[in-house]
Amino acid sequence: MLGTVHGLLEKRAAGTPQAVALEDDQRKLSFTDWWRVSCHVASLLQKAGVRQGHVVGVVSHRSSFLPVTFTAVSMLGAKFVSLNPDWPVQERMQVFGRWSDRLLLTWDNTDCCSGPDEMTLSLNDDIFGGSENPVDLPDLNGDDEFYLNVTSASTGQAKVAPTTHAQLLSNTYGVTATMGLTIDDVHLSIFGVFGHPHELFMRGLFLGGRTVLTEHRYPRDLLNVISKTGVTAIMALPTQLMTLAHLWKRIDADLQSVRLAEAGGMYVSEDFAVNFTERTDVELIPVWGSTETSGVALIGESGVQGFTAVVEGYEIELRDLSGNRMDESGSGELWISGSAVVKRYMGDRPQTEEAFLDGWYRTGDMFRTENGRLVFLGRRGGLIKAAGLKVYPLEVELAILKHPSIVDACVVGRDHPTRGEMPSAYIVTRPGIELTVAGMRAFLRQFLDEHKIPRLINFVHGLPRSANGKIDRKAVGTREIVPDFRGELLRSDVELVRLINQRAELMNEIGGGFDPTWVDDQVDNAIGHNAGPVSDSSIRDFIRFIISELRKR
Repeated sequence: MLGTVHGLLEKRAAGTPQAVALEDDQRKLSFTDWWRVSCHVASLLQKAGVRQGHVVGVVSHRSSFLPVTFTAVSMLGAKFVSLNPDWPVQERMQVFGRWSDRLLLTWDNTDCCSGPDEMTLSLNDDIFGGSENPVDLPDLNGDDEFYLNVTSASTGQAKVAPTTHAQLLSNTYGVTATMGLTIDDVHLSIFGVFGHPHELFMRGLFLGGRTVLTEHRYPRDLLNVISKTGVTAIMALPTQLMTLAHLWKRIDADLQSVRLAEAGGMYVSEDFAVNFTERTDVELIPVWGSTETSGVALIGESGVQGFTAVVEGYEIELRDLSGNRMDESGSGELWISGSAVVKRYMGDRPQTEEAFLDGWYRTGDMFRTENGRLVFLGRRGGLIKAAGLKVYPLEVELAILKHPSIVDACVVGRDHPTRGEMPSAYIVTRPGIELTVAGMRAFLRQFLDEHKIPRLINFVHGLPRSANGKIDRKAVGTREIVPDFRGELLRSDVELVRLINQRAELMNEIGGGFDPTWVDDQVDNAIGHNAGPVSDSSIRDFIRFIISELRKR
């Protein structure tokens, strides 16, 4: 039987006490330090009234505070849940307020309002010098639930999947074994700290290696962190990875330590993977996982569409919507079983009975088999039935994104009086570009059957996204995204920014004067970059467009 997460940390502290385990923007912690500080925090939690079975909601940044509190809660036999500091109190209480024995744990008085009659404990840098030990610790084993993993709620109300020590360790073992990760790897994840926070540090703990945690968001700063710390394995959303790729060979940083980049949380196209590798010389590995599988369960290969390997410890099947197993060919819903798959949703019997059947979890994700690979089609709930014909939104979105003037797209189903549903597209174009609905439909006819071409096409300034970076499909078409033209200017290509600096006199028309050194300063903080070279005429049009919009403000 697998042990506990804090038991693994204690083992690492005894076996390799001085090895660096955690490195963030402020400090480095050895495994001994991690264990000592976790014991100290566990003692402080006990003094605040936390006991076995209590729920501790943690509001943290990407720093050592996150893994330290994770293992502290683990050794008390309490339950850890990571909370989004941006949630309004009312929304947070819908998840966190369901437990009466709970405590809100924050870092240095983080701006996160307490709910009614809610215990709160705020810690600061003092904990890293502490050495108190908790008392009367409970006797725990791997089958104890301690990690409350919350779904992103991108397709409905948030659900809580209670996860055991054994499930978490089983997933981590399977992923590290299948991906060939070793003790020598240095891990950096730039995912958010809520959702699947364990993926920021569990692999390093499991392998006895080093984990890097950083609050830096800008690509240049992140690449400097990677260079400084010798990161070998990066985990991020595809959009985050591409912003890094645009700067990869443009900055003075040694990035040769990086051997693989892992893209999860969003669809990864073959073109994207090839483009990333061409820019970075680093393999990009697409992965699929979920809250219910305790993490990554499917792994792909660099430059190949779809997933080619099932993580060790899992078994998968494709089934039709009635639950019947499909043949080797064809498409169906992914069902998955294994030692790391959770058993239920907490306090939600109807959802549990629908999703967990005879040891299998039905994911709601549709795949097809193609040359021995699993290719993602879309969510079961997102499937559009147009006049009785199936339309997968992802297929339509990928066709739309083939247009060189389009940067983002989302396709959803809208009710139709005679057709049942109709595919409707919301499209974001590049700044200054104007497309017509007729032209867009003509373009899509090259790639799609007629019934898949959206009947309703909307050109919008932006698409609403959830806190973890995914498109908020429930809000698409109901919430307008206000364009930020100053932000677009900062996100321009480095060459474009330099050209703007040379044409500073044009910017005088904005008003308030123009400091030529300002743009050079922004280059170091650019959020993202255009895909390639831009002609002088296009650049001039782009500048005129920005200026005309700024005049309206």
